[in-house]
Amino acid sequence: MKQLPGFIKNAVTVSLLAFSAFAANAETLPVAGDFQANHYSGKVTSVDQKNHVVVLTGSEGNEVTVNVPEKAGTLDNLKVGDIVDTTVTHSIAVALDTDIDKAAPTASSTKGSAQATREDPQHEAFRQVNVQLKIKHIDLKKNEVTFEGPKGQQKTVAVENPDIQARLKDLKVNQSVRVTYTDSLKIAVRKS
Repeated sequence: MKQLPGFIKNAVTVSLLAFSAFAANAETLPVAGDFQANHYSGKVTSVDQKNHVVVLTGSEGNEVTVNVPEKAGTLDNLKVGDIVDTTVTHSIAVALDTDIDKAAPTASSTKGSAQATREDPQHEAFRQVNVQLKIKHIDLKKNEVTFEGPKGQQKTVAVENPDIQARLKDLKVNQSVRVTYTDSLKIAVRKS
């Protein structure tokens, strides 16, 4: 059985994916971004109320196990034979703050959800995590950048793309990199 990706992913290691040339007087510049969406539609073949798990079978016979958040309220409304559409999205946006040492590294998160009811058997939830990292070291010979996180932890990232390697000389120690992770889950039910 295939597991759908979890609703909330662990923090992803920051990587310098691709960034455009920037002017020295700019305040915040987009650096990189990524968006993924997974959609699955299937017929409910079992509902485990106690463990908040639903097994769906797709049109080609493939089974998927969905872990439904307890607050979703969806399980009370599900019956074997119902059709469930799930969409899980993950996005990441990375921006470089060209000002030096405006603030210490930080992290914050926001989340929300809309509970399913008998009248509206749809559940939606999201979580957004904002992390501001600080560039602590730039090694032009090894093409590596070391970032410091909100709890003082440091992570060194190897830059392999030659175009980005050429731009490492434009970075400065203590510049901030802002990373925003957004995950969302939508579960819609069509009664059988």
